[in-house]
Amino acid sequence: MSRPTRNPRIEDPGRRHSLVPKPIPVTFGLLLGSIGLTLGRNGFQGPRTITPKHRATSLVAAALRAERAPRAPIDPGCGARVYFKGEDDGDLRGATGGRPVADDARLYERGDGRNRLMRSRKVLESALILPVVAALAGSLVFSTSAAPRRGGALRVAEIGEPLTLDTVATTADLTSIITLPIFEELFTFDAGWRIEPLLAESYARSPDGRTYTFALRKNVPFHNGKEMTADDVVASLERWGKVSPRGASVYKKVESTTAVDKYTVALKLKEPFAPLLSFIALPNGAAAIMPKEVVDSTGSGPLKQYIGTGPYKFAEWIPDRHVKLVRFDNYAARPEAPNGYAGRREALADEVFFYPVSQVATRIAGVQSGDYDLADGINQDAYAQLAKDPRVTPGLIKPGTFLTFFINKKQGIMTNEKLRQAVEVALDMQPIMKATFGNPELYSLGPSIYPQGTPWYTTAGSEMYNLHDAARAKQLMQEGGYTGEPVRWLTTQQYDYMFKSTVVAAAQLQHVGFKVDMQVLEWAGVLDHRAKPADYDLFTTSHGFVPDPALITVFNSAYPGWWDSPEKNKLFDEFNQTADPAARIRFWPRLQALLYTQAPLVRPGEFYGVVLASKALEGFRPSYWLIVWNLPAVK
Repeated sequence: MSRPTRNPRIEDPGRRHSLVPKPIPVTFGLLLGSIGLTLGRNGFQGPRTITPKHRATSLVAAALRAERAPRAPIDPGCGARVYFKGEDDGDLRGATGGRPVADDARLYERGDGRNRLMRSRKVLESALILPVVAALAGSLVFSTSAAPRRGGALRVAEIGEPLTLDTVATTADLTSIITLPIFEELFTFDAGWRIEPLLAESYARSPDGRTYTFALRKNVPFHNGKEMTADDVVASLERWGKVSPRGASVYKKVESTTAVDKYTVALKLKEPFAPLLSFIALPNGAAAIMPKEVVDSTGSGPLKQYIGTGPYKFAEWIPDRHVKLVRFDNYAARPEAPNGYAGRREALADEVFFYPVSQVATRIAGVQSGDYDLADGINQDAYAQLAKDPRVTPGLIKPGTFLTFFINKKQGIMTNEKLRQAVEVALDMQPIMKATFGNPELYSLGPSIYPQGTPWYTTAGSEMYNLHDAARAKQLMQEGGYTGEPVRWLTTQQYDYMFKSTVVAAAQLQHVGFKVDMQVLEWAGVLDHRAKPADYDLFTTSHGFVPDPALITVFNSAYPGWWDSPEKNKLFDEFNQTADPAARIRFWPRLQALLYTQAPLVRPGEFYGVVLASKALEGFRPSYWLIVWNLPAVK
């Protein structure tokens, strides 16, 4: 058994470990004085300098030195240029981002006292699902050999330290990736983003669309040895409804959740809610099933026991060092062939280690040197060079992810719609995307949240997209009563694309007269502060493809940024109560148009994320949330 008890390339045994989000000091020395852009010298936690969270020893340091090359200045599209330099001239290339979910499809449905394989009355019928599947063909296909190799340890370099491992309470992708092998939901998604059963055996929906009855699989053990029953599912779903930003939006419409018998759960809605199964299947702010006693002891507080039903179980979390998972020998796998996130899951490795590695260059060098098997969050402009490297395999995550600048609508100056619109019309999207992602084949511009070829594609709202109209922005600023208050913008270098896009966009806002205070934090710090409306005005993130717009986070009034206008809520409720797929598609442009009018966020464009795998790692396929089951360890 390969058991890396310590990785000397990323760990410093003398460091004090802490879970408190820390600011990242800026070693690359942003030269932004000429455009007046500040880096929050009096920000949340002191000076904003970026230091590597982990110190590299000679091998990684040598690799970084070998990869260094002079970099051209970034042009923010307003006549100014932003240069980067620093004591180690660290890598400042683009990166990757958000990850997706899907919608309803072929399921086992219970009827007439027996289970039968059938095509259920779907939330998205063939008219909707089939074009989506066609558009996504090849995006997620996983397979295993007849006799897969077992044993060893998988080593994954992630972008940093998770703020929490409570996959229910957060929509942070980092938490979703680490906990995906631990926790499972009633349903999941296949390679075509159709919903398939996972812990559920079948389901039935009442004719009025208000009652869902879930038949559970039997003899499914939790990691503590207890069998999963309806009581566990009811407790887990109710906690999800209280704690999860996504679950809370669903449970506003839930009348009751009850255990009909040991293996049957009934969920009754106050009104029809077409995307219910998509929400339940999403492993992000997840409806994760855990033992009732764990839920009872935790309540709405932070989860302290990470006990699920997945192929790997939680072993330890040593902050600033690793999260370690081990194989769950009694895992109850589904019988179907692996298909995306659906089908049979097998823990081939003995252990899985997730290492927090904040610098993208260190993640790349670690895979090249063999210290890591996988690395997430790789910069796009490194893709072409890495594709020629015989030691590694870079993979693109398709369909794309859209870059987002979320605006705080709950507190502060951006509660004024005129100022949000000023931000929207001031920005020039091409320089933002070009400077951030480099290779034009890896990003695209356009107003539609959904790519062409999908049923949801629309140009509604395009009159407010990519205007880069300084005069109109200044007029809106005047109408909104702007008097030079600092615009506090949260970003991080751990997701390099977030940092670079923020720098360029902030410079453009500075050009039209906004005073931008860019707060550069570790990702855990961004997650912490974005949940506090008094702490910021904008934050940068991204959003993966979702086959149903109901899953887009901005429409959730509880999501940071808090878009909770009466107009949005009315339209969104009507959209979700519309059961006919064709009618929902016709309805969607009204919601996208409102997004551009009320400007709860700014969406510069779409990009493809990049993950990096060792050439020696067999069977890996890129996915939005990395999949570590059905994957044999290198050593």
